[in-house]
This record gives sequence, C-alpha cells and structure tokens, in this order.
Amino acid sequence: MQNALSLQTVDNRFLISIDKAYIDQDFLMRLMNRIRLEYLAKKVDFDESIEDLGEDLKSNWWEKNKDKLIKPEE
Repeated sequence: MQNALSLQTVDNRFLISIDKAYIDQDFLMRLMNRIRLEYLAKKVDFDESIEDLGEDLKSNWWEKNKDKLIKPEE
C-alpha cells in the first residue's frame, strides 16, 4: 500500500502516481473534475453580496414551494 500513491514535485508541478488497483478510473475522473472546479472557483472574485443573493434566491424559492412540501395544518 505504500507504493499505491506517490507525489513528486517537479518545477511548478505536482506529479501524482496512483496504482490502478487502488482506485477506479471513474473515481479519478470525478476527483480531477472536482479539483478543476475548485481551481475555477478560486479564480472568481465574488464579493459578499453573492451570499445575500443566494439567501434571497433560497427565500424566494421556499415561499413559492413550501406548500408543495409541507401540508397546511387544519
């Protein structure tokens, strides 16, 4: 298991080696996509107003849909 994963640093890159028996390709592709999304999210420069917008969206959605999810009390 020690050799299942290895990490090397070469110049400005990380080189990762993973034994094929350790994880399957689908998992690795999902992990790589997640790393890419995290990288892209860090590049976006949102200010705090984005959180307010998110709260407004959730609040509006809840007001429109709460009757579908919760039975009114009789």
